[in-house]
Amino acid sequence: KCHSPTNWDYAAKIDDPPNCVSCKFPHESTPRIAENNQLIPENEWADIGCEVCHRTEGKLAEAGIGWYDNATGYYETVENSTELCEKCHTNSENFLMHKREIGDLAHKDLNCTDCHNPHDTYARCSNEACHSDVTSMRLMPTESHLNLTEISECLACPPKGMDTHSMEIQREGNKDCRECHDYLVNVSKEDLAPVQHSKIHLRVNCVACHDAAGLEVQYVENDNKWMTFRTTTTPFGESTAPYQSHNLQLEVECARCHFENNPWDLKIQIIMD
Repeated sequence: KCHSPTNWDYAAKIDDPPNCVSCKFPHESTPRIAENNQLIPENEWADIGCEVCHRTEGKLAEAGIGWYDNATGYYETVENSTELCEKCHTNSENFLMHKREIGDLAHKDLNCTDCHNPHDTYARCSNEACHSDVTSMRLMPTESHLNLTEISECLACPPKGMDTHSMEIQREGNKDCRECHDYLVNVSKEDLAPVQHSKIHLRVNCVACHDAAGLEVQYVENDNKWMTFRTTTTPFGESTAPYQSHNLQLEVECARCHFENNPWDLKIQIIMD
């Protein structure tokens, strides 16, 4: 209905099953398919074409947005891009939760396309130069690098200096960390980035720090990144998976990761400039 709306037959009777659980979370060796609504092979899906969100005539699409209701054959007027996106991104009557709650803090007055490119859905916190200053700060040194001159100081610093890299670096004779990290040398205190926006947290997703929904933060090994996780309850038990929270705030609770006896050996006391 959402991933291939043109293929969806609103007149078909949906037996029980199938539903999303039948295929995405199989609890039987062979999913049972409804006799009155056969599944369409994914290679035949029509996807979300221009006509789903824009009135079209031939190969031309109007710039304005509207949602095409396949059940009626008419376009439905929408007030903004958020209302359009929520035609699919909504919660069903059961446990399927696709709605994105923005909350009433950081982004309460924004619409979906203020952050997301509407044609590829990609979004980042520095879109439209919203937080470009924070992105640039990530590349700057922190106060711990002031007056740093000796390689022994580099090697003694967590995360274990050269041990962070392949031992091949040392075998090839590169004994000076500054050959790669020259940007850390001869900086003034005015040029420093706050530690929370420096390279130290380069692998920490912005949402992991600024989430206002109280989600758990975990390290994702495959992506080498820290992200928020959400636990949902289904008829087949609880499921915990990475979840990009949209409910954000300016304040940060460092203790989400920097707590006593944390499994990642993160420092408890960190400098907050």
